[in-house]
Formats: sequence, C-alpha cells, structure tokens
Amino acid sequence: MRLFLAVTTALVVANSAIAADDAVNNAFRVCKMIDNTGLFTAPCQVANRRNAVVATIDLPIADARKACVQITGVASSKGFHFPGAEWTVQIRSPTSGEKSIAFCRLPK
Repeated sequence: MRLFLAVTTALVVANSAIAADDAVNNAFRVCKMIDNTGLFTAPCQVANRRNAVVATIDLPIADARKACVQITGVASSKGFHFPGAEWTVQIRSPTSGEKSIAFCRLPK
C-alpha cells in the first residue's frame, strides 16, 4: 500500500511539473506571437511567478480589452493550453507602469 501511495504521489508531482512546463512554453509562444505583430510598444514578457503574459500597447482601455480577448482567442485556436495554475494575459499601456489596463484568462 505504501509503495502504491508513493508511486501515485510521484506521478501526480511529475504530471504537475509537466503541466507547468507546458504552460510556460506556451506563454513564451504567446509572447512571440504578440511581438511578431509589431503593434506593441515594448517586448512581451512572461511573468512566471504571476502566471502572466505581459504586453504593453498604447491603446485606450476598451481597445486593450478587445486586444486581450483576441490574443486569448488566437492562443486557443493555435492549441496553446495552460494546464495547472490559472494564466492570464495582462495588457499595460506605456503610461500605466506596473498596472494592467486589461487582463483575461488564457485557456486551460
């Protein structure tokens, strides 16, 4: 019984680590996609500790929200999934500093 529990625990931990790696890899893919548009005013960043893809663009808040939804839609259509912890896209403006003006969840 102890062996079974140890193996089960090891598999759960391994699967969690794999899921986290997949999420981080996909976050970098989303960043590359964002950077390739040429529309954003600063390079995209992956904030691992916050589980966030952070992009900066000079847009009004309403348009930033639309851009956020478009980004998550494209990520989903490309099959980028973010298992495990919840990941978000956070959009900032050049004048908002560390504060996001829009955010949305990336697909599980």
